[in-house]
Amino acid sequence: MNAKQSIHTSLGELWFLSYPLIVTMAAQVVMQFADRMFLAWYSPEALGACVPGGMLAMTFAAMFMGLASYTSVFVSQFDAKKKKASVTISLWQGVFLAVLSSLILAALTPVGKAIINTFDHAEPVRLLELKYFGLLNLFGGFAVVNNALASFFSGRGKTKIPMFAALAGNVVNIVLDYVMIFGKLGFPAMGIEGAAWATIIGSAFITAIFCALIFATHTRITFKVTRLAGFYKPIFTRLVRFGLPNGFGFLMDVISFTLFTFMVGNIDTVSLQASNIVMSMQPVVFTVILGLGVGIQILVSKYQGLKRPDVSAQVVKNACIIGYTYAGSIALLFFFGAPLFLHLFIPAGTANGAEIAAKTWPLMKLVSIFVLGDATYLIFGEAIRGAGDTKYYMHVMMACAWLLLIPGTWILVYKLHAPVVWVWSWLTFYAWLTAIFMLVRFLHGKWKTIEVTSA
Repeated sequence: MNAKQSIHTSLGELWFLSYPLIVTMAAQVVMQFADRMFLAWYSPEALGACVPGGMLAMTFAAMFMGLASYTSVFVSQFDAKKKKASVTISLWQGVFLAVLSSLILAALTPVGKAIINTFDHAEPVRLLELKYFGLLNLFGGFAVVNNALASFFSGRGKTKIPMFAALAGNVVNIVLDYVMIFGKLGFPAMGIEGAAWATIIGSAFITAIFCALIFATHTRITFKVTRLAGFYKPIFTRLVRFGLPNGFGFLMDVISFTLFTFMVGNIDTVSLQASNIVMSMQPVVFTVILGLGVGIQILVSKYQGLKRPDVSAQVVKNACIIGYTYAGSIALLFFFGAPLFLHLFIPAGTANGAEIAAKTWPLMKLVSIFVLGDATYLIFGEAIRGAGDTKYYMHVMMACAWLLLIPGTWILVYKLHAPVVWVWSWLTFYAWLTAIFMLVRFLHGKWKTIEVTSA
């Protein structure tokens, strides 16, 4: 049996690599929920400020996080080739790039504050938004650096380590939320600033865990972590070459969805409530498929490093089995179980409850179609990104966001004054169009010949 015949992949390999990533994504959702819950208890103004302030901070960090996270592709390919020195060098280039990105991100804080000041939000809410965004963005570099550090483990298939680090950081964050927001254990009541500091400290705690593990004696000696520390231009430039389009494409995705959310809020209050209900269900699907997508990216990059696109294709087939089984089940649940979800979000006695339910019902049907498109986009999009086809991904996301979703939504909301179901229909069309672009690109096969770690 030759070497080519001896390499196999399986559903189990993809699942056991991906489920810790899914747990990590889910932990982030729980952390956001806890932040908002505690702030809702503190004051309505704090809750109103944390959502737009947090979304803006996420938007600013999106490109840098996507850039830093691409370190995992380099680590995965070099690890598959048993090149430990190159794994370590890739780690350091990712860290250098993340630190540089963090400085740029912090320098953009005044720009974000200027954006907040352009919106006509109530003065108490605007002031809180400025505080919350200012702190999160100034120290947002911890999250960016964590993406690079986590790549050292996830790229080598050790995804449980980032999972446990994220869970530990989330516990610290949630505990500090309660302590710092409400002023417990001798701390002053800091409100929304306390929530921001809790998030920052939780992220710094994750950084400390990664550093402790990377510099632990066994790892430090095995991978020559300290001896190989330094700038290495060939890998650094290739990381920028492939990682920058990856990060920019991710930024386009985040911006387009954020603007869509803001524009829907201008239809009417009931439509906004209906839209928020279905958006609250999104993480149920998105976190699982996104975690699976990261697993796809890691495995595809691994087998591409071994020059085995045939095995990479099998990884994607396995991903389709897992992804469509889950997304299809959720789609059926949303389509036929809409009344159950409506009762959860619209309890008896809710003001305008019947009207909200009437607008939410058709949106649930659309979401059941949307999630299948989203799953297709993530499965095939992550596959081509893992293979290095990041420029195509960036171009698709730019074109679909700025030529389709954003202008189309603006016309529907501000010119045609269309009902919310039309707007969500447009979002669903957008999701499926990007999915088709990713699927066609994958089937075309250009990704099979891209060299990421060598010229």
